[in-house]
Amino acid sequence: MPFNLDKFVASPSVEEPDSLKKSEIVKVAKHYGIQFQPLMRKDEIKRYILEYLVD
Repeated sequence: MPFNLDKFVASPSVEEPDSLKKSEIVKVAKHYGIQFQPLMRKDEIKRYILEYLVD
């Protein structure tokens, strides 16, 4: 099933980022305005997203 950013934003899940590709994680981070470096690994960007969602 393809990733749907609007669906994720409407109902964020802590587990879903685990199954996303780096390009999809980057889209989520950009949507929330999370600052990251393009050369960062997927896990590092994902950690920023999860910290943002928990706050």
